[in-house]
Amino acid sequence: MVDASIILADGSAALIELCGISILERLLRTLQRCGIKRAIVLSTTPKLIAEQLAQPSWARAQIDVTVRNREIRVVTVDQIVDIWPKSAQLLLLVRGDAVFDIRLLRLLSTQSSTTALVDSAVPPELQSLVASAPNTSRGKFCGAALLRYEWAVAQSGSFDEVVANGLAQRTVAALDVAEQPLYYVTMRREIRPFWFHAPPPAYKKAAERVLLDSIQKGTQDIPALVHAPIENFLVSHLCKTSITPNQLTILCNIVGWITTILFATGRLPWGIALALIVGVLDGLDGKVARIKVETSKSGKLEHWFDAFFEISWWTALAYYFRTSRQLPSAFYYLALLLVAEATDLVAKGSVYFTCGKVIDELSSFERMVRLVGGRRNVYVWILTAGLFLGAPGKALIVMAWLEVATAVVHLPRAAWAVWIRRRSARSKLLLA
Repeated sequence: MVDASIILADGSAALIELCGISILERLLRTLQRCGIKRAIVLSTTPKLIAEQLAQPSWARAQIDVTVRNREIRVVTVDQIVDIWPKSAQLLLLVRGDAVFDIRLLRLLSTQSSTTALVDSAVPPELQSLVASAPNTSRGKFCGAALLRYEWAVAQSGSFDEVVANGLAQRTVAALDVAEQPLYYVTMRREIRPFWFHAPPPAYKKAAERVLLDSIQKGTQDIPALVHAPIENFLVSHLCKTSITPNQLTILCNIVGWITTILFATGRLPWGIALALIVGVLDGLDGKVARIKVETSKSGKLEHWFDAFFEISWWTALAYYFRTSRQLPSAFYYLALLLVAEATDLVAKGSVYFTCGKVIDELSSFERMVRLVGGRRNVYVWILTAGLFLGAPGKALIVMAWLEVATAVVHLPRAAWAVWIRRRSARSKLLLA
């Protein structure tokens, strides 16, 4: 596994800010999350680059970065070999003025031979952002390559020309962006891996739109479809401030627990208003973390925090409806809701860990179920409707039975998907 990288960064292009951070900073954060431990920034403007990198950043703190001077602008293979890190057989070479989908760099870093990242079918929406990329016989050279030391020491001349010749002669393998799977498990949707170079001022907004689109998760419920454009608008501004994902998580949880208190004390209009706000706040921390490449393992704890205050909401509502005699059997429906949610969670988990995708992505039917199935956002809308109709206690009954229906639909579908996957795996083993 490669753990060293050389970054070619010159002048101001690598320091252009997109969605709150420079292209070079974004690249370093991405490389750290690909397992890169050492990075040498080779630049004709080392002082300018060093000044920018001197600013501390926890999001790239685990990668050791050094800046080296380059006298001439054209990069040669000899220059790369001269600064090749000792003991490294493989090296990831990346343009510092380019933005890459993390999937591409992760895949490139797993190759075992000299491989160049190319794109044989650039989509129309990216044409203006990749116009400066060199053309090769295999498509546009994206500006990233995995090099083997034995290959590099046998070459001479301009790096771009050597790679182009190697691609033409098939001595350099091509990793084609156009041939990569579209489905992105983390984002629950199909999205083509993106890449582009530092945009000119006229195309900066187009580049930021690509980044904003890349952080949007798919397969949403109806309320989330309403929340998405609001979240994206807020994220497009929040990412350019010093507000951190953790601060947004804390804010969301504070509002969430205040909502619990309001529900328990019967202040339903105010509680529902805050619950609707939480629906938007809950998506901001993750999106800001993804847009600024500030994701971390601790960020996954946010889902557990959400689950705690979510359960507290339904418990608080059941308590209020029971004590106010609006629904004497409120705790029965609370138990029904929680058991159904736990059962549904088992079904979802079995599909995710067996099939590698969320249950909502199995087919168009599951995607339709996701739109209206039992989820917190949907429950809040049901509660809102109940309040307007003058029967909020009845909303808890609807919520409980909706979750039961969701679990009943998901259980057999999950069992079938797991059985099919395991049967396919056994068949492959027998054929092998």
